[in-house]
Amino acid sequence: MAGPFSAQLVDVGLTDPEVPMAGTHRAAHLIPRGGIRASQCGGNTVGATLREPAPRADGYRHIDTPAMLAKLTELGANTYIYGIWDSPTDWDDLRLEFAPAAARAGIDVWVYLVPPSETDRHGGRASRPYVMDYLAWARACAELSVEQPNVKAWGIDDFEFNQDTFTPDYVARMRKIAQDINPDLAFYLCTYYHAATSDEFLAKYGPHLDLVLYPFLDGHHLNTLVASSVGPCLDNIRAAVELYDLGVVLLAYTGRFLDAWNEPSPDYNAAVVRSGLDYARDGRIAGVTAYGLQLDDAPTISSTNKAMYGNGRLSFLVPPVRTKKGAYAEASQVVAVEPDAARHELSFWHNDIFSARFGEPGTHVKQVLIDGEVIWFEDVCQHGFALWQQCSTLHGPIDVSDRLRGKASATLAFRLLEAGSSDGVFPVDVGFDHIETIGFTVENPGFETTDGWRLTTSHGVPVPSIDIAVPDRPRQSFAAVAAEYHAAAAELA
Repeated sequence: MAGPFSAQLVDVGLTDPEVPMAGTHRAAHLIPRGGIRASQCGGNTVGATLREPAPRADGYRHIDTPAMLAKLTELGANTYIYGIWDSPTDWDDLRLEFAPAAARAGIDVWVYLVPPSETDRHGGRASRPYVMDYLAWARACAELSVEQPNVKAWGIDDFEFNQDTFTPDYVARMRKIAQDINPDLAFYLCTYYHAATSDEFLAKYGPHLDLVLYPFLDGHHLNTLVASSVGPCLDNIRAAVELYDLGVVLLAYTGRFLDAWNEPSPDYNAAVVRSGLDYARDGRIAGVTAYGLQLDDAPTISSTNKAMYGNGRLSFLVPPVRTKKGAYAEASQVVAVEPDAARHELSFWHNDIFSARFGEPGTHVKQVLIDGEVIWFEDVCQHGFALWQQCSTLHGPIDVSDRLRGKASATLAFRLLEAGSSDGVFPVDVGFDHIETIGFTVENPGFETTDGWRLTTSHGVPVPSIDIAVPDRPRQSFAAVAAEYHAAAAELA
């Protein structure tokens, strides 16, 4: 979704290729030329794993290995990061069926386990059969990698939030067990930006790792809207891990991410993946994985269309991060005014989506401005329900004649202002839609395209976007990532 807010979807072009390198980190010999091009499922992702349509004799629906490998080939992937979490059959499906078949298809496998914080103790989702015995997992993954040499790495999700379990001594024992069986099996951790750039965190765990899997969320801003910060984020992480000779894999959220609220668009996915492949091509990182990319060709989940009418709306998103007082996001345009109209009137509809677990009045304030002067405002907590409302509930459309009479043009702006700050966080998604006017004209009043509006943000958060629901978003996202993967592969041919 290209648009006037170029920071959302920067088009990072590939330069003329040099001789591709795998990089110089300690696991470089395990990385294919030009880096890994991977896909993976994950926590509560949708359609990122294909299972057989009917259960087997054991009562479980197993991984549909032929269908998975067909989609990975169509994608242009050379690696699959295989999650063991959803079903007790995942491990046996991997070692008995998927890994051997992937080897025949020329696809490497990285094993992906979950930490204690993602383990259900009562028969639900967990990495089975060894669950939270990570020493046993180290042994099992290493033994599998000897039997199936295309199993190149194993790792653990959300590692940084489980450091009580994963003490440096315990991690050292895990690594030694695996290395004694197969010194060439790489060990990696999924770690977010704040830990991946932390000297303290890296000093504890860097000596025991080969790679870090970095989930890109626009640095500290936790969104899947802004693609332009991929390069700076990767540069900062590479500088931090260099002391420990670690490789970096960029994880791109190409499906839904539970804390990001607004799903990534196909163009966003293409931009993030393209930037990562550019880094991977010359060895600056070890590759890219498309997290949550739907393989099932399903339609878009209907609830992701948050517009009042049609498919588009203006969105101001505050992710679950602390914000700065005075920060704001804004959408503005110069409107054409009938200077002698009998009346000038503005109508708009707005809603707020947030959790009752968070927030206090005075934090987020919605505003409408004409020529820089506030003509309407309302606290996000004014009502506490997510219904679309027309201007203020009791007032309705706003008479703006005194602001516009005699003018030929004016600047109209919608804004979300961070009016206060607190010790906690208050995530919210503020929407505007269906603008109607008398006496002046607004371009793209229903936000059905990205035309007409200039989107700005003062401090990175709140994040403005024109959020347009795409009826076949999963198919378009798959096609967007596949185009980037196949283009990268063609450069290596």
